[in-house]
Amino acid sequence: MQSIATRNVIIGAGAMGSAAAYRLARRGEPVLLIEQFPLGHDRGSSHGAARITRHSYADPSYARLMPAAFQAWKELEADAGQSVYIRTGGVSFSPAGFDYGACVAANLESVGVPHRRMTGADWNRVNPIFSVPATHDVVFEPDAGMLAAARAVALQLELARTHGGEKTQVMPSTPVRRIDLDGTRPVVVTDSLTIATDRLIVTAGAWVKHLLPRLPIPLVATRQQVLYFRPSDPAPFRIGRFPVFIFKGSGEDEAFFYGMPGFLGTGIKVARHFVGPETDPDVEDRTVADAYCEIVRGFLRNHIPALAGAPIDLTETCLYTVAPDEHFLVDFLPGRSDVIVASPCSGHGFKFSCLIGQVLADMATGGPGHERGELDLLPAWKLARPS
Repeated sequence: MQSIATRNVIIGAGAMGSAAAYRLARRGEPVLLIEQFPLGHDRGSSHGAARITRHSYADPSYARLMPAAFQAWKELEADAGQSVYIRTGGVSFSPAGFDYGACVAANLESVGVPHRRMTGADWNRVNPIFSVPATHDVVFEPDAGMLAAARAVALQLELARTHGGEKTQVMPSTPVRRIDLDGTRPVVVTDSLTIATDRLIVTAGAWVKHLLPRLPIPLVATRQQVLYFRPSDPAPFRIGRFPVFIFKGSGEDEAFFYGMPGFLGTGIKVARHFVGPETDPDVEDRTVADAYCEIVRGFLRNHIPALAGAPIDLTETCLYTVAPDEHFLVDFLPGRSDVIVASPCSGHGFKFSCLIGQVLADMATGGPGHERGELDLLPAWKLARPS
């Protein structure tokens, strides 16, 4: 087996890993990025046409981070000369008397993001494709939209190579068998290489616990199911007319649904955000249950009835890697200033990934955010200091 040494190794080429590689390469740092599957694969959390981006968070910690996240994506677009952000507007709604809408509106006000708060009846008059119960609490954010997910990941990998040249190496289809932390430097072991590195960033999503079994925080990998509906009349659902949406309920399991317009030829994406039973990420299961489809159709019948009976012409599955309270996990491994763990983002991290890549580069190189920087605003990710 061949042995090599390098300065920076990243395990996992999804949203977080590609962003970290891009940011390190921009700084002139050598980068070796290792991915167990082919690049652009659909086995993790970063594939698919689009992901929602928004300032509209009920948790003030994430709302305070979103302006910096939007800025990070703008910087990427300027560097690439390509757009990855699609402005659609976004609506958040919840039952009357539930504090979700009030928290979203208060947080938007606190970060200076334009928005309008209204009732369900008001919203239905503005956008009659919806049939939100009249007393529901609704918040509209005109700057919410979508990020071209697969394109964004591929673009950051391309830019990492452009900026880094020969100093950026990418190894797809290369499973990491173990990480050896017994010595003074982390050692990554694949089937053909042992790689000693000065700094190791683990952005392996649902596989983090496999690689770091002694990680002192519980992480749960769950399989998510996503539906794409094809309405008979697509006009009301096009970008510019149909916003991204978030529904937060107060009933059984505090039901949480989201959706977005069709993009790049896909149908209308609708799914339930649900921290379901734990799954083994190595077991590939693309089954989308009929019972799940009926749950989603039930939500649509009550809120967007024109979609409820539309055929489903595509289904997807993806993985959430959920930390306690659905927060992020981005931190140094306890006792190791040369190992950083990132990317378990509990199903809502893609919109932050470009910013987190910047912070990971700071942490790896001792830059201005190396102590944690802006991410210290987050209420979790205290790996080295578990509560």
